[in-house]
Amino acid sequence: MKHTTSRLANKVGVTAAVLALGVGLGTWQAQASQAPAAQAPSMEAPAAGPTMHAVLPFEGSYMGHDMYGRTVRFTFRGNQMSHFTVNSTSFGGAHVSGSAWHETCSNGKCTRGMWTDDVTVEGQWRDQNGHVSHWTARLFMH
Repeated sequence: MKHTTSRLANKVGVTAAVLALGVGLGTWQAQASQAPAAQAPSMEAPAAGPTMHAVLPFEGSYMGHDMYGRTVRFTFRGNQMSHFTVNSTSFGGAHVSGSAWHETCSNGKCTRGMWTDDVTVEGQWRDQNGHVSHWTARLFMH
């Protein structure tokens, strides 16, 4: 009887060790398979280096949201960004040089933006009171 009890205890111990190892490996695998944490968008010029790639902005209509969920829209044709609006508030347009436009203001409302790839733009808008909001927009019609 004593031999059967120790055998049972040994099986329970081995089972617990295997489960603990499995949980540990599962957690490790889950962490290893996760994408790196996203960094906050920056409107500063990216550092030159081998990781940079050419961006060729698509012409068309872009739509997205700012950090507060407000709808951001604009149109890009040639070298002009136009009809920039946040919800229904118009911010005007700007000249696009390469894949970005520098801060451009109209009636105290300012915007700037930079393509992060051919169809995605990240930027900021600022109202007359100096409040700033970050936004991201993607091409939705070309």
